[in-house]
This record gives sequence, C-alpha cells and structure tokens, in this order.
Amino acid sequence: MTPRKKTAQTAKPPKSVKPAKPGLTRDSIIAAAMAIIDRDGYEELSMRKLGKELGVNPMSIYYHFPNKVALTDALIEVVMSSIDLSLDDPGRATEERLLNAAYIYRNALLAYPTLIPAMAGRAPRTIPGLRPVEVLISIFVESGMTVDDAFTSMSVLASFVRGAVAREVYTELELQNAGQQESFATALAGILSPVEFPNLVKVDARCEYLGSEAMFDRGARALIRGLLETYVSEKEED
Repeated sequence: MTPRKKTAQTAKPPKSVKPAKPGLTRDSIIAAAMAIIDRDGYEELSMRKLGKELGVNPMSIYYHFPNKVALTDALIEVVMSSIDLSLDDPGRATEERLLNAAYIYRNALLAYPTLIPAMAGRAPRTIPGLRPVEVLISIFVESGMTVDDAFTSMSVLASFVRGAVAREVYTELELQNAGQQESFATALAGILSPVEFPNLVKVDARCEYLGSEAMFDRGARALIRGLLETYVSEKEED
C-alpha cells in the first residue's frame, strides 16, 4: 500500500507586533502625543490614549515605539533638537558662552512647557538630543575643568534652567488663574510674627517682583560664576 503523501502546510509566521497602519509614522505619533500632553498633561499620556487619539489599535504604535519610555525619548529629542548651539563662539568669555547656552535652553523649554515633567524625569538618550549636551560640556572643559567636573557642572546648570523655567511656567499659570498679581510681601502682611520671622516682616510691600527673565539672569550668572571659580580653581590648586 502506497503511503499517503503529507499535504504541504504553510508555516505560520511567528507572533510579532503588527505592521503599522498605512499613514502612521513616527512624526504623526509624536504629534498626537504632544496633543495629548498639551491638553491633559504628560502624566496622562498612555499608549491606549494615544491609539484613541490616532484612531488606531494601540498595538500598531509599538511598531514605531516599543514602549512609553522610547516615546518619551523621542519627545525629549524634539526639545533638545531645537537647542542650536552651533553658533557658539569660542572667542567669547566662558561665562558669556555658558550664559548664552543657558538662555537658549530656557527658550527651548518655554516653547514646550508641557514637556517639562518629562525633561525633569529623564536625561536625553538619543544622538540628536545629546549634541547640545556635548557642546555644553566642551565649553566647561575649555575653561580648564576635567571632563568629570565639566559633566557635573553641565548637570547642575541644566537642572537650574529646568527648575527656573518650571517655576516661571507654573507661576504665570497660577497668576492667570488668580486673576491678579499680589506681591509676596502683601500676601504675608499681618500674618507673620516679627519675633519668629524678623527678616521677612522687613520686606517692603512695595518691593516689586523682578520678573522671570531678570531672576533667571541673576541666578544663572551667579551659578555659572560659582561653578567656574570652584572647579577651575580646584584644578589649578592641584
């Protein structure tokens, strides 16, 4: 008896992420993510909500971004890529170069205020996002710092900029919601004991708020000067 021939069967492809829906691109996903963040806040961003925003199955998004962390890196890259330090002039004083870089970073963050929570919680991890970081470290190194001290100084300055911008954004939002601007001294007038708060009670109620940019400038200059004096002096002493 002739043995029966086995019918050829098509091998089943391994389970994997389905190809993205036609028309679905990295840029369209990032734009939709930005829309959610601008409307609801970064904390509310999820692949499920993103899929709903785009009108696709959330699984199709994983074809471009394996997880929310990868998507966050792409969002951070958007901000960092807008920081153009290519015109940095090595002929200028180090303090001026660093102050200029701090202002450029500040302006980039102000252009994407809803991404500040993402920027605060994760450092850049993509090539485009790391380019301005490399430039900033280089400026510190050229001032006479070691690479380690330059990296530390870069991190300190970047943290200051993010914190200052966050305060600026949320302070302005609070003032808008309050509908009026009340000075710090006026708000505290009559509730402070001169015994417990001898200095605060002396703050003149007429003392005007310097403004976000003036406060940023004052803080950035003091911080940069302090970093240069501390780390460059330490190296010279060694």
